[in-house]
Amino acid sequence: MQRYKLLRQCGQIDNPLYGLCTTGCLCPVQRPVNGAPSRIPPEGVCGDYRIEHFTVTPEEEARTRIRFWRDEHVKAGDYVRLMRGRTVVMSDTPMEMRTNQPILHNATGDVLINGLGVGMVLRHILAKPDVRSVTVVEISPDVISLVGPTFCDDPRVRIVQCSAFDYQPPKGERYDAVWHDIWDFICSDNLDEMKTLHRKYGRRTNWQASWCREQCER
Repeated sequence: MQRYKLLRQCGQIDNPLYGLCTTGCLCPVQRPVNGAPSRIPPEGVCGDYRIEHFTVTPEEEARTRIRFWRDEHVKAGDYVRLMRGRTVVMSDTPMEMRTNQPILHNATGDVLINGLGVGMVLRHILAKPDVRSVTVVEISPDVISLVGPTFCDDPRVRIVQCSAFDYQPPKGERYDAVWHDIWDFICSDNLDEMKTLHRKYGRRTNWQASWCREQCER
């Protein structure tokens, strides 16, 4: 079971979303098209992470349809994924969309997300007019450098570089929805951490859930 590791002690300081990574990494800022900013992070490399764009052809879809069932196969189209080495941390494939439906459906008002990933959840949440603010807690400064600039134009977004377990929300702050997604794989080993996060936010939110918790409990 691969897990995120704490990179440094949390300083409770927001990571700025503007500009390039200062460590020599290839982290280009996404440029607007026809005046409207793209919500797809550009390809880039920063530290151990990289953003890749890839295309699934109809022929490749047919092969995956034979191997998998229901909506688990990857439909033909263009996609983006966040990689760490050979591990796919997150993508915007149909399976990821399906397993993130709980937060996409329940997000309203003030939202907190543990885990930025490739920005797919944040992108869809921001499209909901009843979402006032979204706080994203992400442990990796490299992931923030790669994905964060995609959302720098939206004043509703606040990205904090910190471990989900160490982050302390401002005193008295409550959320209408909280989503925990800091795991690379669906595994029962995730359950203890899920329970810890649910206890932490139990009195701070009207609704919370963790990515694929039901599958982990089977």
